[in-house]
Amino acid sequence: MQKISKPIAVFSYVFAAVLIIIYFSAEIIPRLYLSTGGRLFLLCGCCVFLWVGGFLLSKNIGNNVPMKINLRIYLGLFLMLFITLTLFDPLWGRNGGFVLWNRELFDAYIKNSLNLVPFRTIGEYFGKGDFRQFIINIAGNIVCLMPLGILLPLNFEKQRKTGAFLLTCGIIVLTIELLQFLTLAGSCDIDDLILNVAGAYAVFLIAKNQKIERFLKYIFLLEGEKI
Repeated sequence: MQKISKPIAVFSYVFAAVLIIIYFSAEIIPRLYLSTGGRLFLLCGCCVFLWVGGFLLSKNIGNNVPMKINLRIYLGLFLMLFITLTLFDPLWGRNGGFVLWNRELFDAYIKNSLNLVPFRTIGEYFGKGDFRQFIINIAGNIVCLMPLGILLPLNFEKQRKTGAFLLTCGIIVLTIELLQFLTLAGSCDIDDLILNVAGAYAVFLIAKNQKIERFLKYIFLLEGEKI
């Protein structure tokens, strides 16, 4: 079994690397432009092959170090996707570069894309009654940071405490919002911060359920460790 599993593990890692190379190539070669769905497909495929490789290699060497390394890679891949979609994806109106501010651009951004009043944007979308826009803007903001509810606690022991977890999520989102303001990409909205952190925290709480925690320990070979 060990003789068979090791080559399969190596193949899985190589294939995952190929998918990542394709992902980055699409970022710098316009003709290889990837849609949001295409990015998700490549990164999910990469994560699956990494998991197969890490699982088999961990079993082969008798410890879970390869799987723990995979968890760090998963976190990096997710943050890369999050940054790409919020700052660089033309489909969502992101230009990804610093612009030369002028009074006209600045005034337009302040008027249309800056919100520092909590729940104002959320209330506006509820009032519009536009289900499609509600899904894209409200539900989308809740969902987009949910993976952190699992990835941060699995990677860092300190992130298993509520205060540290919420602080880290808040800093990540605040940094992205400030970068969006500096690049005039998308909107800088406190409601985005509220929804992003709320979605991540909801998954953080769900992951503390005994059955869910046991499942996570099993698939990431963390049996015997507290998460």
